[in-house]
Amino acid sequence: TILLSRPGAPFQGLFLCTATGVLQEGCAGTDVAVRVAERARDLDTRSAGASKEADRQMIHALIEQMEGGFDAMNDFVRETICRALEASHEQYEQAFRGLIGDLTSRVAAAGRPLPTLLSRQTMPSGSR
Repeated sequence: TILLSRPGAPFQGLFLCTATGVLQEGCAGTDVAVRVAERARDLDTRSAGASKEADRQMIHALIEQMEGGFDAMNDFVRETICRALEASHEQYEQAFRGLIGDLTSRVAAAGRPLPTLLSRQTMPSGSR
């Protein structure tokens, strides 16, 4: 996965999929992206399991044969999750900027003073 996901390779790499979309595309909620990143902080692929022991042994052997072994695999997974977290952040940052722009432009376009919800007479005495 590491070697094949490099630029120019036919393989796309590790995709982090959720019910709402692919995390790297910013299509999952920020809360999901944050939870995944929190879990990845202390990730060690040496402790990964498989439903069949033979599969776990095969995967571990392949990782050990790679340049950098488990440390490189851990770095690859963390980097992938970091890029997904950045994509999620950018997606929501754009959405927030757009919403703030829409809301403030509507208020400015209205050109009228905003109402005061509490008059001075109804405010509690300790609030003044």
